[in-house]
Amino acid sequence: MNLAKPSAAAPRVSSARLAHRRGLLAVPVAVALLLGAPGLAYATFTARTATALSVGTYKVPAPASINGTLVCTTVQGKKGAAISFTGFAPVVRATGYTATLTSPTGPQEVTAIAAEDTTHEVKILSKGNGKGTYTFTFSARVGSWIGPDLQQTVTC
Repeated sequence: MNLAKPSAAAPRVSSARLAHRRGLLAVPVAVALLLGAPGLAYATFTARTATALSVGTYKVPAPASINGTLVCTTVQGKKGAAISFTGFAPVVRATGYTATLTSPTGPQEVTAIAAEDTTHEVKILSKGNGKGTYTFTFSARVGSWIGPDLQQTVTC
């Protein structure tokens, strides 16, 4: 067996000193891990991707039909027109409706109708002699959007 004697060239390190050096090395390694780990985690979630964006719009349609009668009328000697309706084709997503009756001389009667109210009457009397064409329009509302009119006329 070869038992070499320790030479003066190889200094001996005590176990306490070795533990102290390990402790000094452990602190910078721990700090590097604490500061570097979030950066590594962030790097894994920053991949750039492109996705298709699909945007749609809703076009509010006009009511398809209305069950009612638009007639010429006389109320206390004043001539005009009236419409009474008992139903209409509902518009999908409608939050309400607007019924407008316009006389040939200009006055208009505008009535807001709740979505669930299917029976209503609108009357308007003319400023003049009551002769001419009266126009009734009926449109659906979805929130603040207003759809095109369903229109009927009567000539008195």
